Amino acid sequence: MTACPPNRRKFNFWTLFPLFWLMFLAYPIIGFFDRSHSPAEWLLFWGVLVGFLAVYARVFFFPGAGQGWALAGWVYSLLAYFVLFPVAGGGATAFLIYGGSIIGYQGRVSLALWLAVFNVMVMALPLWNGSYTLEDLAWLGPNMVFTMVAAYANYSSYRRSVADGLLVQVQLEKEKLAADAERERIARDLHDILGHTLSVIVLKSELASKLAERDPRRAAQEIREVEQISREALQEVRSAVRGYQGSGLGAELARAKVALDAAGVKLNVSALPALPPQTEASAALLLREAVTNIVRHARAREVWISLAPTPDGHRLTIRDDGVGGLNAEGSGLTGMRERLRAIGGTLERRGEGGTTLSAQFPAAHGAAAAGGLVRA
Repeated sequence: MTACPPNRRKFNFWTLFPLFWLMFLAYPIIGFFDRSHSPAEWLLFWGVLVGFLAVYARVFFFPGAGQGWALAGWVYSLLAYFVLFPVAGGGATAFLIYGGSIIGYQGRVSLALWLAVFNVMVMALPLWNGSYTLEDLAWLGPNMVFTMVAAYANYSSYRRSVADGLLVQVQLEKEKLAADAERERIARDLHDILGHTLSVIVLKSELASKLAERDPRRAAQEIREVEQISREALQEVRSAVRGYQGSGLGAELARAKVALDAAGVKLNVSALPALPPQTEASAALLLREAVTNIVRHARAREVWISLAPTPDGHRLTIRDDGVGGLNAEGSGLTGMRERLRAIGGTLERRGEGGTTLSAQFPAAHGAAAAGGLVRA
């Protein structure tokens, strides 16, 4: 008798399959009706039968019944056999088969098989006192075999259902972790895309406010640039929503120059080699975060940016001559460390004589492989 998995909740054929095995109750019922009985025996027989049905349903039809119910069902089936054998004859042997089936529905195979063997031995006891007829002996052997098979089959079914339940839990946990990671990625992207741009807008707006009276033409020019930067920011947000990552390292360098010029910081850039798309997107976002921090906090006069090939990929270095130090990193740099780690890169930060950020980007094939591991 193979039971339905205990963690199933949708009704289907396999959910109701244990009802099929209740047909074996026909044997004790037929055995009972073969003889005449007193009212007390009638009450005993049907009371025990109803109790058995309740235990059977608890084990096979209620998710999470637990291993204790399997043992309780085996004990009840054994008692039902001994109680009903005098009134139902050999037909009561069906309860020993049910006991072997029920005890299999737990996670200890040794317990299931040994108790099923015990049921088989009990099944053979009437052989010694001649209680079985020749007709009974014809089906005793198959019943013994079937009791052992049912015990092991239900044990296997139970273990499979437990494994399926654990698999569902793991899948749900993976989905939750993926959702959390996606929320973190969106938060990083919003910070990377908008943090720098909004800082430039604030800086230029303050400059325009100061120039409004003494140099209206320059102030108007600053306001026009604020408008242009705002439009670009809006376009970047739309691109991010569509799944794009920035607009390339060259475009980010141009925006960095605008921001640094507005803050009175000189920009020195070495020749930049071409980068793979995924590496370029991460490099552009790192450059944006670094320039934002320089404008906000560094009080620097000059910035040096270089990108050089290395045996393992490319190294982007951003150095300024500002106040430096190694204060606690904000969410921007922390997010960039996670972004680089996701593609197999690293980020180093030094605070002597200003601030130096050194990012190692893996080769194109390495980045693609690391990205695949993160997405899996």
